[in-house]
Amino acid sequence: MNLAAIYHEAKSKYAYAYDRETVHVRIRTGRGEVDDIKLIYGDPFHFAPKEEQESDYEWQAEEAQGISMIKEYATGIHDYWFCEIKPKWKRAKYAFLIKNQYTQVIFGSREIIDVDKDSDNTYELSNFFNFPYVNHEDIYEAPEWVADTIWYQIFPERFANGDRSLNHEHVLEWGSRDDVTNDMFFGGDLQGVINKLDYIKDLGFTGIYFTPIFQSPSSHKYDIEDYYAIDSHFGTNDMFKELVQEAHKRGIRIMLDAVFNHCGWQHPYWQDVIKHGRASKYYDCFFIEGDGVVNFPLNDNNAPDLTNMTYDDMINLKYATFAFTPLMPKWNTDNEQVKAYLIGAAKYWIEEYDIDGWRLDVSNEVSHEFWRAFRKEVKSVKKDIVIIGENWDEAFPWLHSGQFDSTMNYDLLMPIWSFFKENTSDDTHTTPSIFIEGVNRVLTTYPKNILRNMFNLVDCHDTKRIMTVCGGNEKRAMLAFLFQFTFPGTPSIYYGSEIGLDGENDPLNRKCMIWDKNQHNMRLSNHIKTLIKLRKTYEAFMSAELRWVDYNDEHEYLMYKKVTTGQDIYIIMNNSNTKQWVPLPKELINRNVRDIYHEREMNLSHDVLLEGNGFLILCAS
Repeated sequence: MNLAAIYHEAKSKYAYAYDRETVHVRIRTGRGEVDDIKLIYGDPFHFAPKEEQESDYEWQAEEAQGISMIKEYATGIHDYWFCEIKPKWKRAKYAFLIKNQYTQVIFGSREIIDVDKDSDNTYELSNFFNFPYVNHEDIYEAPEWVADTIWYQIFPERFANGDRSLNHEHVLEWGSRDDVTNDMFFGGDLQGVINKLDYIKDLGFTGIYFTPIFQSPSSHKYDIEDYYAIDSHFGTNDMFKELVQEAHKRGIRIMLDAVFNHCGWQHPYWQDVIKHGRASKYYDCFFIEGDGVVNFPLNDNNAPDLTNMTYDDMINLKYATFAFTPLMPKWNTDNEQVKAYLIGAAKYWIEEYDIDGWRLDVSNEVSHEFWRAFRKEVKSVKKDIVIIGENWDEAFPWLHSGQFDSTMNYDLLMPIWSFFKENTSDDTHTTPSIFIEGVNRVLTTYPKNILRNMFNLVDCHDTKRIMTVCGGNEKRAMLAFLFQFTFPGTPSIYYGSEIGLDGENDPLNRKCMIWDKNQHNMRLSNHIKTLIKLRKTYEAFMSAELRWVDYNDEHEYLMYKKVTTGQDIYIIMNNSNTKQWVPLPKELINRNVRDIYHEREMNLSHDVLLEGNGFLILCAS
């Protein structure tokens, strides 16, 4: 047994309060090295007289032999074990009895004890991990509506042009270019979104996430000049209020993009700093080194001349920025003026326009202290507003300590891309076993109550389109969407991906939405519409309990099930391009099930025939 591979941490994602009565416990071991684990636990203060000598007291474990843990998931080099306990007095001391055919050990907080050599110290509480108390205030809790939401992401400049009177002289004809750049404008606006709300509702979406809509010179609006004003090319503040009201009438929530890491070059605070230097009352609102902020060429608009700036210019700026982008100076969110201004803006759009959520741009580059203050303030205005961070890496530190309700799940996007992408001569997609390991890393990174609210995506404004990832193979894209919708969490579809829009990375992933239905991929659109309907109908779709049933690397098929009380949903995927028979597990052989995707009854035998990149969704309850 590789003792160095064993890991557990109290009061973390390895031991957390799931609800007011339940504690979830995980432990990691070396892959394939452990046969059995039992959790020995009890209240730290529960001592009772010994039977043979009542004057002598001994600690009372809840179960003398321990609670059996299940081997839930595996990655390349580790196994992850799980159990849940319900401590009678909401306190627990616990240790792990770990066995294989060669040895058995107690894994405790301070040492590892070989039970065969030192059985007397099995119940030595000083070596037990401690869960001091299930404090209800510390339990992770997101708004109830979030887990049920299906998001539709809109990049407003390219979604729909509903009011041509807002077009400026440089606006191009809608959809006239596919080789788009971030300097191009096509006239997308808020009236266009209002006009298409019924389209969004008809597909089944219940939430809209907007990339920034505030005053800004760019098409993407991540260089904001005024956090309190709708961009004039999108419409007015009043038009946005109408949009929110019309969306709410249709049961659609609205989430805006909070760009609080940085602002735009033309923001009045920053312009004041450029003009007055250290004498500016906003000097400390940014991270500036000394005097003479501008040490690079400017263009005719007195903005950074990007075409004539050198590499050395970019990396030797005298102020902090987003990446090395001189147009986006970084806010000092420890500054009281900045805190009041940004948090004030966040509260303004809730109080005055009744928005339902904030997505936090570049959230991992802003301090935890700021986000804790942000959460407290916005939740005081609207308790059930959702806060979703943009974190491309593990986000647990932001999710368990009073900051975010959810985060964009790029950790899931990566294995989805690797598995469902189309084979090419120089780059092949991964095998089912590698895919499972990648997904298991996500499943073991986040507690189950957090998983149910994760913002799951297969593409967005910052990535390739899923159709491009899949090499234009709509059936592979359909498999990717199927996995996205059956994974625990709340799915998000990037505008146009439901009709087959493709595109490489930014800016080519920001094409104009196509509104000619003759050019829509209706098979893809109907597929997503069906998945949304199934997700709303079958509770198991949203369950955090995902169980791998079978896979085959050579034939590239995969089978898993989603589990909830009284309901098992099996998903069978053929990720190869070739039609093939897929053998069924014992639990499905000769069973009557319902194919809920095609709405038909099936009498199973020993295997099923799947088309290339085909699938089945079977309800076996």
